[in-house]
Parts: sequence; C-alpha cells; structure tokens
Amino acid sequence: MTKEKTKIIGIDLSLTGTGIVVLEDGKLMKKKLIKSKPLGKRPIDEIHRIRKIIEEIEDILGEDIPDIAVIEGMAFMARNTTALVQLAALNYMTRALLVDYNITFIIVAPTSLKKFVTGSGNAKKDVMLIETYKRYGVTILDDNICDGYSLAQVGLCLKESNSKPVTKFQQEVLDLLKKQL
Repeated sequence: MTKEKTKIIGIDLSLTGTGIVVLEDGKLMKKKLIKSKPLGKRPIDEIHRIRKIIEEIEDILGEDIPDIAVIEGMAFMARNTTALVQLAALNYMTRALLVDYNITFIIVAPTSLKKFVTGSGNAKKDVMLIETYKRYGVTILDDNICDGYSLAQVGLCLKESNSKPVTKFQQEVLDLLKKQL
C-alpha cells in the first residue's frame, strides 16, 4: 500500500502580487506570482481585477488539490481604505473558493508568520528572505513567494506534526493555529 502524498498550498494574498507555493511531501512543486494592476477607476473594475486573481488561484487548485491551504491574514495597517476593502474582498473570495473545493484552510496573522520563520513577529521582508534560506535552504527573491512558501511550511508542520523538529517559537505559533483545525 502506497502512502498518499501530502500537498500543502501557501497563499500570500495581495492585490499587486499574490504569492502561491505548493509543497508535496515537503518538496517545492510549484511557485507562482500572480501580478495584477488596476483595470480602471470604476467599482466594477475592482471586481474584475479581484476575479482575475481568483481565477488564477483556481487554475492552480485545479491542478493541485491540497490537503490544506494556509492563507496569510490581512494586515490592518493599510492607510488606503479602498485598498483594504479590495484586499478583504480578495481574502474572502479566496476563502469561498477553498470552501467550494472542500479544502480545509487556516489563516495565519502576518506577525505569527514572521515569528514562525524568524522568531520575531515584526521582522522585515529582507529578514524573512534570509531566514527562509537559512532555515529551509531555499533561495527565494520575491517576498510574496517567500511568504507563500513560509505559509506552506506552517501547513506542513500542522499536517505532519512529527515531520521535522520545530523551535520553541515555531511550536508557540503552531499551538495557536491548531485551534482553527
């Protein structure tokens, strides 16, 4: 009897560059940056932009149905309320898509993701890139893909609790996230 492969998808949602990473049995199988620009100034243009991002996420889900999806939660520090509303729409449309595919998902706060990778909840983007390389031996040059990869690593630890040793700060993050499962 063959063991089923564990597939995890990490999704770092952004209006300008959504980073998606798929891990299969801990190995990087796919990474994609979905770039997006405003399509116009009308409210309907916002919907079309968000739907286009969702369609690209759905294309990936159609190829790689994961065991679990891990999404970075929203950062509420945005000063642009229009962008915040659009990001919230993208976030919830992604959640609805995952529900439609019957995929379990969890939400990881940005500070928790940073703590999981670096030990500090307020690490800068360049520190995330460096620590991802040091911790996982993967060179990633885009911070959105880096976050997607890190989110997928969180999912892997949650799905396979004995897969690899974790640090004390990683275990603290995992214990917090297990409440969502």
